[in-house]
Amino acid sequence: MRMRELERASGVSRETIRFYIREGLLPEPDRTHRNSATYSDEHLARLLTIRRLKDERFLPLSVIRSLFAGDQPGWLEPQMLPEIDHLLRARLDAEGERLDAVAFALANGADPDHLADSIAAGVIAPSADGTISPRDQRILRLLIDAAKVGFTRERGYAGTDMGRVAAVMHELADIELKEFFANVAPHVGELEAVDMAERGIGILNQLMAELFTREVLALLTERRRIANDNRSAEAQGAGDAQDADQA
Repeated sequence: MRMRELERASGVSRETIRFYIREGLLPEPDRTHRNSATYSDEHLARLLTIRRLKDERFLPLSVIRSLFAGDQPGWLEPQMLPEIDHLLRARLDAEGERLDAVAFALANGADPDHLADSIAAGVIAPSADGTISPRDQRILRLLIDAAKVGFTRERGYAGTDMGRVAAVMHELADIELKEFFANVAPHVGELEAVDMAERGIGILNQLMAELFTREVLALLTERRRIANDNRSAEAQGAGDAQDADQA
């Protein structure tokens, strides 16, 4: 198909398609002539996948590129830690019953629109019957607490905003897990791997909290410095102008 046909079928502009090709997200088209290119069903399929991952999962292009580029060695080898997901889930997922998402939200004072936004952003993931896991219940309760202290829709905070955080977490998890399978998994048994993963997740969670807090405080300090510098410059400019008037 030609570019105009690919644009129409995918809903993606030709400028964006060309950008994706330059960034390695799409393969080069077949060029029959210098100014003529032909695009295949693979181009269309990839464009539709990119749109879905960006719009529904809020994944950044760097993550989408890594998904297309292929997995690191060991990640998908069936003999590599075959039961680690079950073993680790048994340790990390607290016991508890699944509850209806809407009923849980209303019982805890949540805004239904906020719940809908959180589900759309992929922050909360109800099953087909509308129930959420104990972990999603804790996540939703934290979102409700955030709204109670003032992070509300009226002040510009919608549940979809957390989609950015979820996307960052997905990217970090993707990187860390693939490095774990490439560098650690080949050298340890499954139980040792589960021990390391469980403790490593706990350490990383604490580390992220400390790093985030440090960066927030550092940015606020930098903001104050820039504001003071601007104020000093304005005062100096006003003084120079007054001196010029008096002269």
